[in-house]
Amino acid sequence: MYSSNPRRGRGRGYRGSSWSKTSSRPSSNSTESPADRNLHEGLKDTPVKTLAVPRIDSTDQEVKIKDVEYIGSYNWVKGTQPTMIVPGSPAIWQNKALPYQVPADDSRVFVDQNGFWMGSKCLLPLIAAVDTHAEEEGEPPLEWSSFDIITDRNGLRKLLRWIGGAPDARDFRIDLQLAGEKTVLFNRWEKKTTEESSGYTFGHNFERVSTHHADGCEESTGHHRIVKYDLNGLKMVVRFEVDACLPDAKKSTTVDPRRPSRPTIDDLADLFSKTTLATSKAQTVQNIPFGDSSLTIKKAGSAVPHKSVIELSTISVKRVETYNWDELFPQLFLSQTENHFLAVHRFGLFEQVQKRTLSGRDLQEKEARLQSRLQKLVRALHMIKDMVVEHGERSRLSVVFERGQMRVFERKSDDDCLPENFMKKFAI
Repeated sequence: MYSSNPRRGRGRGYRGSSWSKTSSRPSSNSTESPADRNLHEGLKDTPVKTLAVPRIDSTDQEVKIKDVEYIGSYNWVKGTQPTMIVPGSPAIWQNKALPYQVPADDSRVFVDQNGFWMGSKCLLPLIAAVDTHAEEEGEPPLEWSSFDIITDRNGLRKLLRWIGGAPDARDFRIDLQLAGEKTVLFNRWEKKTTEESSGYTFGHNFERVSTHHADGCEESTGHHRIVKYDLNGLKMVVRFEVDACLPDAKKSTTVDPRRPSRPTIDDLADLFSKTTLATSKAQTVQNIPFGDSSLTIKKAGSAVPHKSVIELSTISVKRVETYNWDELFPQLFLSQTENHFLAVHRFGLFEQVQKRTLSGRDLQEKEARLQSRLQKLVRALHMIKDMVVEHGERSRLSVVFERGQMRVFERKSDDDCLPENFMKKFAI
């Protein structure tokens, strides 16, 4: 979900504090958001180096993504412990008749649900979902050691903001680790994993009233999808959150409009309540220990075609002509999300939904205009990968962007981004 408000995070249900294996999660009646984490938390004082935005020349090829393949997905569900359902399913677009009124966002929402549940092991659900999907489909395990970079789409977008040189680009950090001989893990790091809605946006509630949960995913708090592709020679695995998908034409999409399809502020306590009956009926496939907790994987939902995935955005009618396509287009491109729905409202009264496709003329023009920035991204990824490989498997590096500078720091801890048995998957 992309909002016209650049300060708004994305996600669903409850967003709030981060937690580690040594701290407790918020209680069910917790309404206060903790202070932001320090960007330099756990880092050594002196930077290893400073990175400059790469330059391109006439030898740089046009950036294209090819060989896109869905390899896994999952939904987080309500509960007291990390529980996800595989393959899960995105919420289904209802295609409601316009216009309709949507209340302003007024709840706490997730900034980074993977970080909320998993702490520093936030890539573990990605690996587990892909391996589970392959096993369920009777396919051989993915050759993890064959990839160059494993990342959230979010990390790629942050690098693009640095490359773009926007004066208001927000500070960020990405933790890096070499897995095996050549694969670089981009571990998402956020100052906070949940936040309060501003009360001036409508994106989350628009999504809530405009979609409904797929069968078996009634207790979902967010759907994540994983694809692999070739980015100008870089073999990538990319995870991203999905807002919705197109309905199956063979099935009815009629639902009770009064039925909430996303948690509201009244559901805040439910996120930390016991897992509901619908979730408990799902078959438990695996329990994966990490730290002093464990990740429970249940089987429910069904995979959807990649061409049916939708990114939802909202904007006021007063600002629709100045919509920030330079910010939105990379979100679609880097996940190869085919459908973009831009919902236009007047004080929460949604009057039109502009529908575009990634392969359509409008967005193809945006891709052409951003080619130089995308070429710099490819160079930056090569630069970061080479740096991590050079420092070796035992190094722990983080890139930190602040006050317009990108610097590289070593982390004080030598903890892995994944449990030991998952790190071994990258051995050649």
